[in-house]
Amino acid sequence: MAAAPRSPEDRRAQILDVAVRLLETVPFDDLSIDQVAAEAGVSAPLLFHYFKNKQGFRNAVLEASASELQRRMTPDATLPLYGQLRAGVETFADAVIEHPTIYLAVMRMAGSGNERMRQIYRGMRRTFTRWIAQGDWSIAAVAGVSLAEFGVPTTPALEAATSGWQAFMEEIVLSWLDEPTMERTEMIDLCERAFYHLLPAAGVDVDTLDTTR
Repeated sequence: MAAAPRSPEDRRAQILDVAVRLLETVPFDDLSIDQVAAEAGVSAPLLFHYFKNKQGFRNAVLEASASELQRRMTPDATLPLYGQLRAGVETFADAVIEHPTIYLAVMRMAGSGNERMRQIYRGMRRTFTRWIAQGDWSIAAVAGVSLAEFGVPTTPALEAATSGWQAFMEEIVLSWLDEPTMERTEMIDLCERAFYHLLPAAGVDVDTLDTTR
């Protein structure tokens, strides 16, 4: 019995899966539409039928790739609490280091006024900053407790400082990719230390945080 034909939604998802897989080894700017179509078992004209045009296809691929990046950036909540901040920094750095062309492409298109890419870019940023500033973990989970137990609430200043730290870390990682003048561990250490130096500016007394536990 012949297999049922794929629905347009399934075929579109299959094409995107092929493109995202190819981006594991091919830079985004070098992604070949002909190669994607061939590996997905469709013609290039049919591929455009699902995505309207080349730009629509590239936007869809970038959105799917960015969603995968965002998933990878989510810190591992199963780790011991005292190690989650460090692991979170490493998770973010590794995601950008492994797929810099995707991250940079999203940044570039977000800055160009593409509203959808701006939302995706902000989403990638929020994945990490919200994990730090909000939710059950709270920033002092590296100490094994929440900031609430220290009497330190999540404030607009704390959220703003965390967002600024994210921008700092992003720039450090991207600059390191261009010119790795320090070891990867030193780069991670710098990002981690910068976080604690920003806390006082947000009104958090870091002396009350026992990060050795």
